[in-house]
This record gives sequence, structure tokens and C-alpha cells, in this order.
Amino acid sequence: MIETFANPSSGPDPVAVLFHPTAVPVIDVFRSIGRLDDQYDLSLLDAPERALSAYVSPGAAKGIVSDALLLAFALSRQRGRAFDHRPLRSRYGSLDEYGLLVLIGASRRPRSDLAREASAFLEVSPFDLLTALAGELARQIGLGTIVFPMPDVDEFRSVIGTEAHEQGILVEAFGKPGLHLGL
Repeated sequence: MIETFANPSSGPDPVAVLFHPTAVPVIDVFRSIGRLDDQYDLSLLDAPERALSAYVSPGAAKGIVSDALLLAFALSRQRGRAFDHRPLRSRYGSLDEYGLLVLIGASRRPRSDLAREASAFLEVSPFDLLTALAGELARQIGLGTIVFPMPDVDEFRSVIGTEAHEQGILVEAFGKPGLHLGL
């Protein structure tokens, strides 16, 4: 669902993405990893791991954190610049966070238009190690009850497209009941 609103975030994105509550712990792992640049303390990942345990088994939560850590380091290295992250536990996401979750979900079909466009948006290549890392993360996420449906390529284009620069848009992302990453 896309509704037109002024962007409530303080960041530069003209679009605010509203994640389903069960997807927030997944993006919080990446947000916490982003904070590792300031202080290298892996305990920053404890809170997102605990939050994930509400939706997946404790073992799968550890797997998600571990796989996200590997993916985040690979993405940062290939991309060469930091991701724009919102505060921890925020349902509002940045376009970078939206693109990241779309890339993870699209890793099930790495040669799809959606995977290619999410990769291009994030300035990474979909056909290398990143696909395998994102695919394993997607598999771990699929073990639980995290709502994580993927947009079609037209919806993705409309969210990240140039038309969004003219107005703020609030996107209810990944909130379609009954659709999960594993489908």
C-alpha cells in the first residue's frame, strides 16, 4: 500500500518506507552492524538477535545475525560507502534499507529483474558472493514467521523512482498478510 504523506524522517530520502513490525528486527541487525563502525562491540547485535527470537528459533536468530554480518561487510566493501540507516526499532526505513531487504528477498531469483534493479540501486553486483550470502540469509528468515513479501519490479521502481522526488511518500512495505519470504 502506498500513501502520500510528508516524509517524517530527518534523512535526505524523499520516500519513507514503513516496514512490517516483524521485519524490523531484520533491518535492525543491519542498523546495528552500521554502528560497529563507531565502536566495534558485537554486543550491539544482542538486542536485534533477541527481537528476532520472537519470530524464529534462537538458532535461526543467531544464523540471521551471522549471515547478515557477513552480507553487510561484503556489501559495504563492494559498495564503498555506508548505508543510510534509520534508528533502531524504527518501522520507518530509508531507501537504502528498503533496497537491501528487496535484494535479500530477490536473492531467491538472482537473475530476476527485481534482483538486478535492487543491486543497481544499491550499487552492488547480484551475480557474485553477495547472492549466495543474501540467499542464505533469506533461507534463515524463511524459517520463521517474519512477514517479508517482495514487491514486483514495477512497485520497486515506483518507490525508488524519480517521481518520488516531487513528493514525500509513505510506503507500507512488506505488510501484505500471509506472504512470507519463503513463498
